[in-house]
Parts: sequence; C-alpha cells; structure tokens
Amino acid sequence: MAIASLSPAGPVDDLVTIDEALAFLDQSGHGVSKTTLNRWIARHHIAVTRRGRKNRVSMSDLLIAQRDEMDRMTAG
Repeated sequence: MAIASLSPAGPVDDLVTIDEALAFLDQSGHGVSKTTLNRWIARHHIAVTRRGRKNRVSMSDLLIAQRDEMDRMTAG
C-alpha cells in the first residue's frame, strides 16, 4: 500500500490594497492616515506589488512595521 505524501503549503497570499490596510487598522482601533501608512511602507522597505490597477502590500509586513513604529513612539 502506498502512502500519499503531503506537499508543503505554499506561501499565504496576504497582499492587500492600501485602502484595505487602512480599513483593517481603523477597525483594530489603531488607525493611521494614508500618508502615515505610505511613510511606514517607505521607512520599512515594504515591497509594493502591482496587481491589476491596484498597488498591494503584505499585511503581515505592515503589522510588523506598525509594531515597530509603536515601539519607537513609546521608547522615546
């Protein structure tokens, strides 16, 4: 009897538009302006991917950038 091998899962596609990211952050209670979000994207070198007519960024990368920015604000 053969045993079926499982393939490792591919990377999760967590790309969101800037507007989707802003809406998520607003709902979380930690909203920021579009200007601030774009500043974070540049400061943290977050990759911007074009899909169709919209630019998309990784939500995971944005959340890490948000954490780092909050740490930076509270540290000093």
